[in-house]
Amino acid sequence: MLTVEGSLSTPLSQAAVWAILTDFPRFSDFVPGIHSNRVLQQRNNLKLIEQRGMISTSQVQMPFQGVIQVEEHYRDGVPEGMRISYLSGPLKDVQGEWNIQPGNPLVLTYRMRMDITKMPFPPPMAAPIAEQQVQTWVDAFSRELRKAR
Repeated sequence: MLTVEGSLSTPLSQAAVWAILTDFPRFSDFVPGIHSNRVLQQRNNLKLIEQRGMISTSQVQMPFQGVIQVEEHYRDGVPEGMRISYLSGPLKDVQGEWNIQPGNPLVLTYRMRMDITKMPFPPPMAAPIAEQQVQTWVDAFSRELRKAR
């Protein structure tokens, strides 16, 4: 198993961060490699989202399409984070997690976990690709949160 983590800090409120983090259809506007993110189903704190895009690194250009399950977590009605499970597509079985740590500044952390033996690319390439994907997501949300200030 490989785990990669990235984080950012922001002076924005939890509500403002959550609004951007859960604006799934708009991800294609600010997350490189995401061409579309479409909510297929929503029930309570669970969402099924069809995601299409391109994994791009210096070594790999791979289109992808898959369904992810997003489970949102709240404490006393306040958003704390979400778990993401890739249910289909080339990243099937990859797990992601966003966590919000309140404070001033607030800290937003993204963690990706994957079994490198199940990835569509050779294991030696899995770690650099995962690291780049986590960096891409953290950088994209950092830029978007700066715009919201």
